[in-house]
Amino acid sequence: MENLKKYKKLQGLQQLFHGEYRSIYVLGAFTILASVITYVLFSYTENLLKERLQERLLAIVSTAATQFKAEEIEEIRSIDDIGTKEFEHLVYQLNQIKDANTNIRYAYLMRRTNDPDILEFVADAESLKTEDELDVNDDGILQDDEMAPLPGDPFEINTYPVLKNEAFYHAAVDNDLEEDQWSVQMSAYAPIFDLTGNVTAIVGVDVEVSDFLALTRSTLLPFLLFVLFLIFLLTLLTLILVRIWNEKVKAVEELDRQKDELLSIVSHQLATPISAIKWNLEMMIDGDLGKFAKEQLKTIKSLSEISDGLSDLVSMILDVSRIQLGRVHIEQQEMDLENFFKELLDVIKPKAAEKNIELLVKLPSKYPKAMLDKRYTHMTIENILSNAVKYTPNNGSVNLSVEIRNKKLYCAIKDTGVGIPKADQVKIFGKLFRASNVRNTVDGNGFGLYVAKGAIEAQGGKIRFESEEQKGTTFFIELPLEGQKK
Repeated sequence: MENLKKYKKLQGLQQLFHGEYRSIYVLGAFTILASVITYVLFSYTENLLKERLQERLLAIVSTAATQFKAEEIEEIRSIDDIGTKEFEHLVYQLNQIKDANTNIRYAYLMRRTNDPDILEFVADAESLKTEDELDVNDDGILQDDEMAPLPGDPFEINTYPVLKNEAFYHAAVDNDLEEDQWSVQMSAYAPIFDLTGNVTAIVGVDVEVSDFLALTRSTLLPFLLFVLFLIFLLTLLTLILVRIWNEKVKAVEELDRQKDELLSIVSHQLATPISAIKWNLEMMIDGDLGKFAKEQLKTIKSLSEISDGLSDLVSMILDVSRIQLGRVHIEQQEMDLENFFKELLDVIKPKAAEKNIELLVKLPSKYPKAMLDKRYTHMTIENILSNAVKYTPNNGSVNLSVEIRNKKLYCAIKDTGVGIPKADQVKIFGKLFRASNVRNTVDGNGFGLYVAKGAIEAQGGKIRFESEEQKGTTFFIELPLEGQKK
């Protein structure tokens, strides 16, 4: 009997031993799988971060290239031109680019030479600095790599394929990082065109990306911990995983709420400086700050239009965040509907005329008293009318029909545009959603109809539509004229 007990105990130990080994095999398999997943995710994240960095650099140099005048660059040919106003202005512009982007280490202009493997410098942001300012390591000795290039200095490009093969044709960015004794950098270039469309030179920037490397490397450890944590849950705590998943869902919802809260705060903070910019630009246009040359005034008006668009976008984002958070504040006020629709059509008629679109309008002869939120109502109807014009081909038609019945405003906006695909119609009022047939062909941000629906429903109204692809769309708006009850 004693021997039998010992045998069973030994057998149980063997089963436990084999069971532990099986667990080890499973854990080993998961570990290998986790390592592969970690490597793939890390590589993907690293490439994604790199692509975002390259997109940012392309945006910087593309914008910078538009700031230079080709005729000024053509004036700079040698060291003898350093004292000229043109050279000083070019250096000033390069420094402006550096000041606007704190991570830029070098900003410079270069042009082609007769040798396809050699370029020559035109100007550098450091060209007018003193020796003390150029002495980066403060050793009192100006080394070769600390000296700023001067006009006419050669630069070999055999080891810079992007600079040699792409930079003079389109904006381009290096695929690889470059490391020197001070930092890790990535370079980007963009061509500068003269009035005839010929490339005069290129502007280049070297951006310090040490933070990028630190960020990509720091992602490896969180990936490892995350995957190991998943292995632990899968092998030992499956039931707890369900509970954690539910908690994570709540955390994501809270994060989404906080994101919208942050979006609202940021929008508020942006609104004030943008309003100040608009006000100052209007003062310039009105001549309150003195007279400007014709070209200057043209540029100021262009900036004013851009600031108007930016202001509208900030207002739209703010409205989106309010709707998302359920904080739409309706300011009911007595409205003159006749004047309201006159102002609205004054905005839409020029847009329709640009595309030779026939604008058919049917309005009531008399209007009753209306208690509505003027801003939200104007924004909604204008947005839908603008969309109707935007998505209708040239020589089409847009029909606005307004009726007053049973103390309600009924507004129908019909167009002969591209229509909305049937598969997209259930999502058309969603945030950031755009129909598949216009997504890549017509500009838009996907906020308009989301805000329109929220604005109308917040006033106790309704909005719906009927659409057939390639035949047109009709939006129907219903609003109580006595306002939303408290």
